[in-house]
Amino acid sequence: MTKTHQLPDSLQYFPPGPPEDHYLHILEDTDLGVEFFSIGRIPHRDEGAVKKVILDGIHETLRYRVNAKMPGHGWKLEEGGFLLSVGHAARQSELTWGMWTIVLTGMNGYVQAYPGYDFQFNIRKYMEEDIRGYVIGAGFAKTR
Repeated sequence: MTKTHQLPDSLQYFPPGPPEDHYLHILEDTDLGVEFFSIGRIPHRDEGAVKKVILDGIHETLRYRVNAKMPGHGWKLEEGGFLLSVGHAARQSELTWGMWTIVLTGMNGYVQAYPGYDFQFNIRKYMEEDIRGYVIGAGFAKTR
């Protein structure tokens, strides 16, 4: 597993080549990280639909207060056969719209670096006293 940080100029760095099976991306200047678990490459995936889902998701999150909790049933968005879904982790309800906005921004870097790869993900929150963090949300991004 590789662990990286976002570059200072807001470009996200992901290693070249196909994605690792398990990859942790720390979101700079936040207490959040995204664990990506590659599901596999999908030939002929509509990358325009992928980009649209992520950008529409970012725009949707901006309609809510940053610290407002996401709904208990989670959130999903589908376009052109590409589905992105997220929900709260078991017994946790810390995931906010502001956090989801930040995660979507990091996710955008992943899909640009690894076109055609579907994935599952965990959203991790870190505390100063616990470098392992804990999962506050989970979901998937896949072609249907």
